[in-house]
Amino acid sequence: MQRTLGAFLAATIGAAATAAAQAPPPPPELTPPIKVSTIAGCPGEPLAFHNCARQKAKTFTPPRLPNGRPNFQGYWRSRLTQANSVEGVAADDPLLKDPIMPWFVAPPEIIEPADRRIPYQPWAAAIGRRGVNFNEYIDPRTTCSTGGVPRLALQDASQILQPLTDDHIAWLHDDHHQFRVIAMGQRPPVGRDVTAWNGISRGRWDGNTLVIETANFNGYTWIDDGGNFYTDSARVTERVTMIDPDTMHYEATIEDPTVYTRPWKVAWALIREKAPGFELIEEACREGERSLGRLREQGARFYFGAPWRFR
Repeated sequence: MQRTLGAFLAATIGAAATAAAQAPPPPPELTPPIKVSTIAGCPGEPLAFHNCARQKAKTFTPPRLPNGRPNFQGYWRSRLTQANSVEGVAADDPLLKDPIMPWFVAPPEIIEPADRRIPYQPWAAAIGRRGVNFNEYIDPRTTCSTGGVPRLALQDASQILQPLTDDHIAWLHDDHHQFRVIAMGQRPPVGRDVTAWNGISRGRWDGNTLVIETANFNGYTWIDDGGNFYTDSARVTERVTMIDPDTMHYEATIEDPTVYTRPWKVAWALIREKAPGFELIEEACREGERSLGRLREQGARFYFGAPWRFR
């Protein structure tokens, strides 16, 4: 579950009684991001990887399905990612010392603009970037809802399925049982009144690159643990390109004129999971879940986009 101020306050109540006890090892989700020096011959830092991977994609010929499309099928894991903040985590960030849900030093996943910061309008920056959302609301993932797009692609394992009919692509996520059915082709988009947590995705092929354009969001999700966000006006364009048999370059452009001054981009690697017998597991988020009640007792509210919707 993701950290909110409510989680910190709830845990603090019992801190005095347990201060002398030995702290248990962190659960799996608190494991620091895997650090690598290189991925597929590219530097192990998001921006440097992005620049290198774009060049590699120009000369790599991906494996193909019988219908001629690039074969992305299989299990994948993200690399060069962390869930704390897409803007990165500095070495002096106080949350590194948080006794309940510590953050970890990491570079930004943002590759554009040049300052690698979300180009918020001033009013929106006060809501995102560990502002109102982080301090007053419960992360939608903590309520066992979806991480949304592109957050789903940076957490846990996933699986891509490509029917030979090429009319849909299914992207299944270990994270909270989420899945996306991406309609391929040039069918017309649905109306603006139809919205969904993960939006509605339409895909197309640009050479060897899968391009996924997603709109019709309900605006109820966050981009990361820090409360960074978009609204129901957002559009996310993902570009997924294989750069060697076991590595894909993932890039997402996020647009939302309601809260940003310009579009911005994130990028990371997706690495093929090749462990024998690997499969996605059931993440039974709600079974035995106890933190939500404590967060509510401390005054934290359900999100549903209220800070931007009712400003």
